[in-house]
Amino acid sequence: MYCITFTINSILMMKKIYLCYLKNLLTPFINNFMKSVLKIRLIILLLAVVCSLNAQTYRLELGVNNPQRYGNVTGLINYFDGIKLGGTAEYKLKNNFSLLTGALYNFVYSNNFQGNPNSVGVTYTTTGHFLDIPLRLTYTYPLNKNLKIFGFAGPNLNIGLFQNMKITSTQTYDSSNPFYVQPRSVDLYNGSDPVYQLNRLNLQIGLGGGVQWKKYQLKAGYDFGLNNLNKLSSGNLNQKGWYISVAYQF
Repeated sequence: MYCITFTINSILMMKKIYLCYLKNLLTPFINNFMKSVLKIRLIILLLAVVCSLNAQTYRLELGVNNPQRYGNVTGLINYFDGIKLGGTAEYKLKNNFSLLTGALYNFVYSNNFQGNPNSVGVTYTTTGHFLDIPLRLTYTYPLNKNLKIFGFAGPNLNIGLFQNMKITSTQTYDSSNPFYVQPRSVDLYNGSDPVYQLNRLNLQIGLGGGVQWKKYQLKAGYDFGLNNLNKLSSGNLNQKGWYISVAYQF
């Protein structure tokens, strides 16, 4: 009788151990499966939203821009002159509202001299290539059959592609002097320079407006940089700027 009881208790104990092992084995799988299902549902939902929007208007856009980088990092505080070129797609919503997105290439140039004019100093010559991906909520008000005015606001993703800075100096300081600046060329995105390193991503928020006559648009806007572009621990650096452009609807 004792042997039978011992055997039953052993079987029950082994069953509990097995069930506990099975639970520990399956729990991560179930959790990962549920997370995957949730991700799939979110992806399907986003695709459904995008697919439900029919692109009403495509445009080619060309313009000029004047980004300004500001902060407390010497050499990287610049005013740029630039051009932008790309395409946009506008998705019609309701009540004269629409959603504008696209991709626009930017080329900018800056020649920043720090020192006394006609004397010694340091020149920072910078060229940059960027990609703008805007997402603007637009409101359009028709004045007549051919003439409309519009305003827009929303985020812009400014992505740095390439940005190089050439440093030239007419200083006569010794290299041990704290004011000495070493002449060199810097790739601002590769992270190898001990003084100048930039993040590629510049998250901006902007607003603007313009006028449309038939298939032609003239618009202007201003974007404010939200995140610190300086990759190093010391110093803050942001980028903002205005632009004006013309667009043709096709």
